[in-house]
Amino acid sequence: MTSANVVAAIIHRDGLVLAARRADEGQGGWEFPGGKVEQGEAPERALERELMEELGCEVASAWPFDTVLLGSGDEALTMECLVCRLADGSEPTRDERVHSELRWVSREELGSLDWMPADETVARKVAYYWDETFSDQQL
Repeated sequence: MTSANVVAAIIHRDGLVLAARRADEGQGGWEFPGGKVEQGEAPERALERELMEELGCEVASAWPFDTVLLGSGDEALTMECLVCRLADGSEPTRDERVHSELRWVSREELGSLDWMPADETVARKVAYYWDETFSDQQL
């Protein structure tokens, strides 16, 4: 593995966040949807592109939540996590090549999923900062 920059979307709607189970054989863990940031691409733009490619949905607004760093040197992974709201009428659709399942989960359910390592830290922080993150002022 070489150094990589990725984005992850914490999609909030009706008091729930979207979790996606990876379709990769042997991986199959839960994650926040997203993907790789291309050279010269802003994280917000990468998030919009990845959500359209993987879920067929459009982002209305997004703001930074956290940055997760895993590994070091050539093995480093930097994951920019953004809270986002989808455009009105935009509904995530599962692409079976990417995700085996999509699930809207509550704050309490976040801890019961088998998260991918990078996403596990984010899931704990989302649960801990739930009220502040999803307040009316933010959305």
